[in-house]
Amino acid sequence: MIIATAGHVDHGKTTLIKALTGKNTDQLAEEQRRGLTIDLGFAWRHDSEAGTLGFVDVPGHARFIRTMLAGLAGVDAALLVIAADTGPMPQTREHLALLELLGIHRGIVVMTAMDRADAGQQADCRAAIRSLLQHSSLAGSPLIAVDSISGQGLDELLAAIRTLAANTPARRVEGHARFLIDRRFTVPGAGCVVTGTLLNGRLSVAQQTPLQLAPVNSSVRLRGIQIDGQAATGIVSGQRAALNLTGELDNEHPQRGDWLLAAEPDHNNRPLISQRLDVHLRILPEKIIHRGTLQILTGATAVSGRLVWLEAPAAGKAPAAGKAPAADKEPAADKAPAADKEPAAGLAQLLLDKPVHVMAGDAVIVREPAANITLGGGRVLDPQGRQRGRSRPEALARLSELSTVSSATVALAVELNHQQEIDLTAFAGRWNLTAPELDELLTQHSVVRLGQQGLSHAHYAAAQAIILQCVQQAHDEHPEQLGIHPQLLLRAAATGLSRQTAKRLVDQLVSEHRLHRHGVVLALPDHQAVLPAQDEALYLRVREALANAGLRPPIVGELGALLGLERDAMLAFMHRLQGWGYVLPVAPNRFYLPKQLDDLAAVAQALCEEGTDGGFSAADYRDRSDIGRNLTIRVLEYLDRVGITVYRNERRYMRVGWRCTVADKNR
Repeated sequence: MIIATAGHVDHGKTTLIKALTGKNTDQLAEEQRRGLTIDLGFAWRHDSEAGTLGFVDVPGHARFIRTMLAGLAGVDAALLVIAADTGPMPQTREHLALLELLGIHRGIVVMTAMDRADAGQQADCRAAIRSLLQHSSLAGSPLIAVDSISGQGLDELLAAIRTLAANTPARRVEGHARFLIDRRFTVPGAGCVVTGTLLNGRLSVAQQTPLQLAPVNSSVRLRGIQIDGQAATGIVSGQRAALNLTGELDNEHPQRGDWLLAAEPDHNNRPLISQRLDVHLRILPEKIIHRGTLQILTGATAVSGRLVWLEAPAAGKAPAAGKAPAADKEPAADKAPAADKEPAAGLAQLLLDKPVHVMAGDAVIVREPAANITLGGGRVLDPQGRQRGRSRPEALARLSELSTVSSATVALAVELNHQQEIDLTAFAGRWNLTAPELDELLTQHSVVRLGQQGLSHAHYAAAQAIILQCVQQAHDEHPEQLGIHPQLLLRAAATGLSRQTAKRLVDQLVSEHRLHRHGVVLALPDHQAVLPAQDEALYLRVREALANAGLRPPIVGELGALLGLERDAMLAFMHRLQGWGYVLPVAPNRFYLPKQLDDLAAVAQALCEEGTDGGFSAADYRDRSDIGRNLTIRVLEYLDRVGITVYRNERRYMRVGWRCTVADKNR
């Protein structure tokens, strides 16, 4: 368990930790000279009952609030230290508010400096503490009087710490590793060493894949791990450690506030960083957030930014959806009302000057940099906030529901309820899910996966029905057509899905044989096109002529001569057949049957399978197909246009997802 101190300057936090661990956490010469904690300090106690306890000593002076917040990131509990002779002071109140805003609800209140206070002062201090804690996150926490010099009360404090440790649940070890860096230094013979807390997942010296350093996206490797000066093979979430790093390091990074992130072995995405955060924000009593530049703190980093209210905050409760300003208008931040007694809460978007790594559920603090005061804080709902439509009622309804969510399982249900489709890569990134964890979650919710998009079964079935209905309608209105072109189908089918997802849905219907693809048009399996009587006989002769010609059909003039038609009449008829889907215009004067498209694609697919780089050249295709150079160029350009191949660096490759299909042989 990791425990941080909190409290006003000179109330005995460092002395208390020394009494508990035997270590003076003030290591800097300036700290020792002034008797004032300036930077974070760390100490360990290996307790026979509570196990390994890590103590983080934070500065109490108002000038070092940013450093104090860096020390609170990732802790399990707090010791709120209050001197008996002075009672609660300004930083006591601010630190208590910060603990609550950061979601640190476990702790012990320690009344120190008992040797400096008489009985009356001690009684007054106890009364003031009870009043201070009455409506706070530490209400009901043990209050223990301690004299750190003489040792009075330390046994009682240790007993309370052991009870606290026993009642603090272990952190979940699922998800990718996220290690928050709070210090960096150089060790002779070892090089770069960072200290911090592993907030999620596991880290092991034996792991082969490099770590990513966010937000700069550098690649580093882990050379060694130490816990309290002792070598370790690995750590799990909730543990503090020192890590020896090598790789893409420089004088600027890593630094306090950076993250070490692990990803899938073959995961090429950049680490999740953002400058636009949707948050649920609580404003402290009697505080007003102005329109100008603010200081935004998350993890162990601080950046400048500004705040846009998506919904006006209401005192003492979370905002209700539907009361937002007009879409995309930015209400003045300084017009947000301040609550007289209870904190006001609302939905907001933070616009940061620099990108940060943050995930759903992470805490944020908003401060006024000029006055050096804390204004409020809250929790990230979506680290990839929308730029357009962010204040629309449906967007606010989604965020309002997410403000009550603390797990990816419930969040997925909310997302499925508010969106037709979900970007699964983005969702997994927001909630730090590994691929197996995401797969398990999708199975639990019966989510249909189309590429990287996820749909509920209800939305999936509804979209399928709309697409099939549109195809049937096209057959009814144009019985002479062999099918409907995919582009026309996607325009007609109002599924509410993105174009790419709707296309994947069509491809799946084809793979399930609920739609048939004839060349480039789509039809229902039982559709029998009916040509006008005067065209039927001529079409049968055209079909026979093209089929007999193989991959090199005659040009229009030659086809007309073969069938006894003038060139212009033959071309007009071929254009009618093209419009109905019976022939494909590979070149202006040369047409193929739909089933021959698979034959042309099969040549390309075979060449790709044989090629060392998975591709082929135009000369390769010409030699394999034996259709001549000019026609080869026309055919390859057509295959590019219809999405079968892609041209890159004078070579062609099969597009991902393309498979040759068996075309209808009756038409």
